[in-house]
Amino acid sequence: MSSSVSFSFPFEPYDIQKAFMQQLYDCLESGKLGIFESPTGTGKSLSLCCGAIQWLNDHNAKEKASLADEIEKLKISIKDDCEDDDWVSGEYNKIQKNLQITTFQKKLDKFNSRTEKIEKLRQRKNVKQLNKNSAKYNWSSQKDIEKFKKDTSKTDVEDTNEDLGAVDIIEDSDLILDEVIPSEFDEEDELIDEQDNQDSVTKIFFCSRTHSQLSQFVNEIKKTSYHSNISVISLASRQQYCINPSVQRLKSQHLINEQCLDLQKGKNGKATSRADDGKVTKRSKKSSGCPYYNHTNIEHLKDESLIEIKDVEDLVVAGKEVKTCPYYSARAAVTDAQIIVVPYQTLLHESTRKANGIDLKNNIVIIDEAHNLLDTIGHIHSAEVCGVQLKTAVDKLKLYRDKYKSRFAAKNLLQLNQVIYIVGKLFGLLKMTTDNPPSKIFTLEEFVLTAEIDNYNLRPLIDFCLKSKLAQKLHGFSEKYGSQISEETLKTDTKKAGLQDFLNQISKSGSKSNKNKPEMPAVDAEKELIEKETRISVGNAIQTVINFLTSLTSKYDDGRILLVKTKSVEDSFYKFLLLNPAVQFSNIVKESRSVIVAGGTMQPFSEFRDQLFISAGAAFERIAEFSCGHVIPPENILPICLSEGPSGKKLNFTYEMRNTPEMLNEIGRILMNICNIVPGGVVCFFPSYDYEKLVYNHLQSNKILDKIQIKKKIFREPKSSTNVDQILDEYSKTIRRCKNKELNQSKITGALMLSVVGGKLSEGLNFSDDLGRCVLVVGMPYPNIKSAELQEKMKYLKENVSTTAGQVHYENLCLKAVNQCIGRAVRHAKDYATVILLDERYSRENVQSSLPKWIQRSLVPNAKFGSAFGSIGKFFSMHKKSQ
Repeated sequence: MSSSVSFSFPFEPYDIQKAFMQQLYDCLESGKLGIFESPTGTGKSLSLCCGAIQWLNDHNAKEKASLADEIEKLKISIKDDCEDDDWVSGEYNKIQKNLQITTFQKKLDKFNSRTEKIEKLRQRKNVKQLNKNSAKYNWSSQKDIEKFKKDTSKTDVEDTNEDLGAVDIIEDSDLILDEVIPSEFDEEDELIDEQDNQDSVTKIFFCSRTHSQLSQFVNEIKKTSYHSNISVISLASRQQYCINPSVQRLKSQHLINEQCLDLQKGKNGKATSRADDGKVTKRSKKSSGCPYYNHTNIEHLKDESLIEIKDVEDLVVAGKEVKTCPYYSARAAVTDAQIIVVPYQTLLHESTRKANGIDLKNNIVIIDEAHNLLDTIGHIHSAEVCGVQLKTAVDKLKLYRDKYKSRFAAKNLLQLNQVIYIVGKLFGLLKMTTDNPPSKIFTLEEFVLTAEIDNYNLRPLIDFCLKSKLAQKLHGFSEKYGSQISEETLKTDTKKAGLQDFLNQISKSGSKSNKNKPEMPAVDAEKELIEKETRISVGNAIQTVINFLTSLTSKYDDGRILLVKTKSVEDSFYKFLLLNPAVQFSNIVKESRSVIVAGGTMQPFSEFRDQLFISAGAAFERIAEFSCGHVIPPENILPICLSEGPSGKKLNFTYEMRNTPEMLNEIGRILMNICNIVPGGVVCFFPSYDYEKLVYNHLQSNKILDKIQIKKKIFREPKSSTNVDQILDEYSKTIRRCKNKELNQSKITGALMLSVVGGKLSEGLNFSDDLGRCVLVVGMPYPNIKSAELQEKMKYLKENVSTTAGQVHYENLCLKAVNQCIGRAVRHAKDYATVILLDERYSRENVQSSLPKWIQRSLVPNAKFGSAFGSIGKFFSMHKKSQ
């Protein structure tokens, strides 16, 4: 362990923050794999930021000093060799040592050149002058950012109607499959600098779940003294960064990527544009391609982002101002940046990592909000394809082949036919009517045998699809011949259904008056199916199929295929389940100097140690663990395991009991009493949206909600993410208004928020101070044990990790979700709140031991409502007096 390090913190850190930063520093210094737990509200992100940057600065300083020292020693040694009588040996040693000096000097030059480059950029006034309106806008001000958006919105509309990245008219020659040459590089790879040109100076890759969490981390860096001499860049997808209006309109991530790459080609000679009104206008050769893809301006914006810390939104605003692509500016800055901020998908998915030019070798990886990392890796690498996507893909592939087969290269036609056969087999398996249960699990080996595609080598076919740009070509084909395709598909399908004679009859008697007559129900059904297929992007459908086929190339033991059949073949689907997340994490562990996974609720550490690090090939000795308490004193938190309700009934919210009138009535009585005594905001978490709806309707029909609303205004968590901010804003305004005695003329003392465990409000949001004086969790939110996916995962863990690993995993899914809800309330040292766990099962010893340690130290187990209610009253009376 290194000696105590001095960290530059924005304020005097708490002891637990000092311990966290020191442990992090030691872990990075020794190149270990760290599992770090720091409760939500203890400044975890700031501690990660200061600890890691301090280590990086010290490490670089030591490296530079060490390199200079080694060079000096070698030079002295060469002089000594010159005095050696054996001149042959001396000359040989001199050559070898000069080679070493050259190697060390190159490394030292990289350190110095990066520092000199950044310093020159900071001194260059013309970088700042790129933003013509820099004096007009303050990019650290949210109000100025919004003002800029309003000022430029009109310009964006005008640009859209001119030639900003407009879509080319599709020629048939553009739709022919590209010839696949084995040595050919992917388009994406061509845009990435060669690895040899990449800077070898150590970097930190900081990863979190959402862009808002990443922006929060960037803002934490801005608060520190490190911000003036550290280069930070935020990587994100084209969907987040693209400022080309014509590309932004595309809903699919895949199509956005393909359109971006196509526009960069600048197809000369046939450039035309399609304006918003659908009219096609001619476009000059000069304007073809994306106008934002300008190397000079990209370089300038890259330089600006290196000397001034910007999050994704800041860089988008700056890119719009100078009409330069933020996506490629951010990617170009990776080489010189010291900290690269990336979302989960970018870091954890290997092909996405490579596409973004991310080289983890000897670098640091820090993954924040990692409590669900294992499930996240599984989700990122899962693949699902439904019947309507398979049918769309196979039908359009056949029409595409028949249209252009005479123009395809023989090898392309052969491979296209093989793809059509395989997709047809997959769809055919969904259509098979059997007496099997609706859900079935296959091993990968069983699946390819059952689908009768075991004779095909899928890897070359997947390479063919990707390198020939099959999805893009098929999308363009559908764009050009969409109406003809729909008509042809309808004709083919109705013939198969025995309705061709009926259609012929309609055609023969097709007078103008008949055109407005309603069609037969059978035809309506067929048309509805065609419309449903047409609504699905053809490019998306084939890309989804390719992703699923890629999953079939995994090792047989690492995954399973779930087949779910429904009444509709189109809605039935296959899903690839990744059971071994370590297989996708192993390269990160092997390449990185150090990997840190951190979160507010990381217990049990054994889950990460065994299933992630050790399974990825790491030695036990390389793993370090750290857990700290909370900054709040014990008297500021009152956690209660409530086992009995107001009427004396045992609180048992198991799946069989929770819907009974007795339990629903108890919830109503508890909420009514709590809302009468707790000031400010009360947040109540339910196991699911369906159960929240059931409870709400029951309390509403029994007039209990009317009684609650005398004291608290009731809000409900929306299912749609778009409405979350609005609901939270109204919730917080209500509480602030109630606290202001001059504005509050009613008896209302605050608000009640009905939320869902694992929903929009259970992670990443703060209910600090009056926004969350009480958090209730109704029942224990165990996942559905009958789920085929969960059963297969538990079975895999039992067979491959330990006999108890499956059951432990099941318990952890529940308690980690509960712990996330608990962490919403107390957010700083002077905050205070009560946490009420409604279920007698919370008083069990094994359950209590899985709760956060800072909760355990003050926990009141097996409480009856009378005594608990009295404790809650005293708790808030005490804190009211202390204010």
